[in-house]
This record gives sequence, structure tokens and C-alpha cells, in this order.
Amino acid sequence: MFIIESSATTKAPAAASQRVIGRCYDHAVFGLDAVGWAVAIAGALAGSVVGGVAGFGTGITLLPILTLLLGARVAIPVLTVTMAVGNLARVWWSRHDVQPRVILAFLAGAVPATMLGAMLFAGMTRSEWLARGIGLFLLAALPLRRLLDASGMVIRLRHFPLVGAGVGALSSVVVTTGPVATPFFLAFGLRRAAYIGTESVCTMAMHLTRGAVFARYALLSWDTVGLGCVLGGSMFLGTWIARRMLERMSERVFLLIVEGLLVVMGLQLLLFPR
Repeated sequence: MFIIESSATTKAPAAASQRVIGRCYDHAVFGLDAVGWAVAIAGALAGSVVGGVAGFGTGITLLPILTLLLGARVAIPVLTVTMAVGNLARVWWSRHDVQPRVILAFLAGAVPATMLGAMLFAGMTRSEWLARGIGLFLLAALPLRRLLDASGMVIRLRHFPLVGAGVGALSSVVVTTGPVATPFFLAFGLRRAAYIGTESVCTMAMHLTRGAVFARYALLSWDTVGLGCVLGGSMFLGTWIARRMLERMSERVFLLIVEGLLVVMGLQLLLFPR
């Protein structure tokens, strides 16, 4: 007795294997050359230095670079892993100054909002519109940060679940929400190490939440995790450098650099999406 298999039947296992491999390896990350790796690592170092001094700016510096190298669809998961690893340095060096009550209040709104936003992101198919959205956010972050900083608003502990919900939902699409979240922590009265440590714990928790959702929807590949861990590991050096440079440079200089990057990179992503 002979069994004749159709071509569709014989090709099915191969197709299934290709789908499994596709989930494990990302072609955009796998195709990075030496120059691409060097640019990504240099961006992570520069971003961690800026973030280590100004309290934000790491993601803003690195996100446009990753978007140009990998595309917006891949850049978001890579940056999620990078920031989750990179925030460990700031959490460790400020661990004695964190404010647990603020963290719990913030994450009460941030975690569910981040999960919902990440699930919505997983269903997006038009990466060029996502890149334009990132560009608009970067441009809007500059006046929004100055407006909140100049308003003199007073933030109470009871406000942080709402703040966390807004920041968490936004972070699932644009990942880097430092310029938006920072004024709320400062308005509550957190300064220096207390602000750095508390904000870093909240940010890391949102990245871990988003990473879990991305893994559930097969948006995290081994290449994505590997690149994110390398970039995040390089941020330990950048954070150490920032602590040394803080004694020699004014915070105003770094803020001007971040604001300049906001405008230039925001316009680039808005006008030339990928």
C-alpha cells in the first residue's frame, strides 16, 4: 500500500519550523552589522550619561537610534529590555532613598494601564504610523515638560494612581515617558537620590510588565533580548560616568542637550518614518 503525499502536506512541517525560528530570531536585529552595533551601544552609553544626570533622557536618546536601525516595530521591544536592565544601576545606587508609598501608588495605575497599552501595541501593523507617533510625542514632550514645571502644581500621594495610569498607557506605545513623568515626581517633593531611585523602580516595573506582554504575543525574540541586555549592560558604565561628570557640568547644559535631541529626532521621525 502506497501513500501519496501532496506538496502542501510535505511543506507544512518546513513552514511550521520557519514560523518557530521566526519567533526565536528577529531578522532586523540579526542583520545588524558592526557599525550598527557600535552606533546602538554608543547611543546607550550617551543616553545613560544624560539620564544619570538629568533624571531622564536615556530612552529619548536611544529610541530614535533604534528606530532608524531596526524600525519602530522592533525598536520598542528592544528598548523595553534595554531600559529594564539599564534601570538596575540607578535603582541600586539609590536603593536607600526610594519611597515605597509613592511606588505602590504609582504602580497601582501604571501596571494595568501598561498591560492594556502593550496588548494594543501588539495588534498594530503599520510601523510607519507608529514612528510618526513617536516623533509627535518627542516634539510634544518639550513644551509639556516646561508647562508642568512652570505651573507650580502640587501633587499628592492620592494623585499617583492616575498619573501612573496615564504614563503607563503612554509608555506602551512610546516607551520613553521620562519628560512627562518627571515633573509629577518633582512636584511631589522628591529630589536627587530620592527622585532617581523612586522613578527608576517605577520605570523598571513598567518595562517588566510590558516585556511580559510582548513575550506573550511573540514580540520578544532571542535576538531582541540579547541586544537589549547588551545595551542595558553598557548603561552601567554610562551611569557611573554620569556621577563623575555631574560634579563638573551643570544640569542646565544636559537639559539643553536633551531638549535639542527632542526637537531634532522628533522631526526626523515625523518627516522620515520607518
